[in-house]
Amino acid sequence: MIKPWPVHTLVFDLDDTLYPERAFVLSGFAAVDAWLQRELKVTGFRETAEQLFSAGLRGQIFDEALPRLRLVPSVELIGQLVAVYRAHEPQLALFPEAAEILAWAEKKLRLAIVTDGFAEVQRRKLAALGLEPRVALSVVTDELGREFWKPHLKGYQLIASALVGPRTGFVYIGDNARKDFIAPRKLGWRTVRILRDGGEHADYHPRPDEQAEIDIRDLRELRDLLQPVPPP
Repeated sequence: MIKPWPVHTLVFDLDDTLYPERAFVLSGFAAVDAWLQRELKVTGFRETAEQLFSAGLRGQIFDEALPRLRLVPSVELIGQLVAVYRAHEPQLALFPEAAEILAWAEKKLRLAIVTDGFAEVQRRKLAALGLEPRVALSVVTDELGREFWKPHLKGYQLIASALVGPRTGFVYIGDNARKDFIAPRKLGWRTVRILRDGGEHADYHPRPDEQAEIDIRDLRELRDLLQPVPPP
């Protein structure tokens, strides 16, 4: 049992940390399916795309799904479907454990979010999850510029500048060790990796500079790990 960390600010990643990103993906497939049925009278996209996603395909699902529906994956059509996918209003819910830990933490600590992804998409996710009013600051790195996506320091530095306090009193919680913990470690923050069974990045073995200080399996473990202290 480690000694609890004195903490004034919790900073969370969003996708697959506070809610299952798969839910957004499937919601987007449903929106594209509805568009194809309405505009082109084509059915079956949702089922096809979900099968490809479940098989592990990433990044080329539209290109692979359309020929199976006897559609040519032209640049124009792909662009239209991507636009529909990104613009749809998702129906999302927090992980139950995330809802519980946020309810506990918002009474004791300052909360913030740093998230990558296309700005309009991430803002819709935050709105769908009702997170904006609950956090002191949400940094969508795409609004700063694509070059400032994680692992760039800037998003984290904005949090530290706005929510001042001892650097060791910041804790960053994320799931993707390829990019989540490099910058906060450089800033002297504490870091926690959430490792859920079946998580998108759970099987990744990080390099030493990518590792979080502690791995947990459930966000509710944070209650035993943290000692809330008043911010300055």
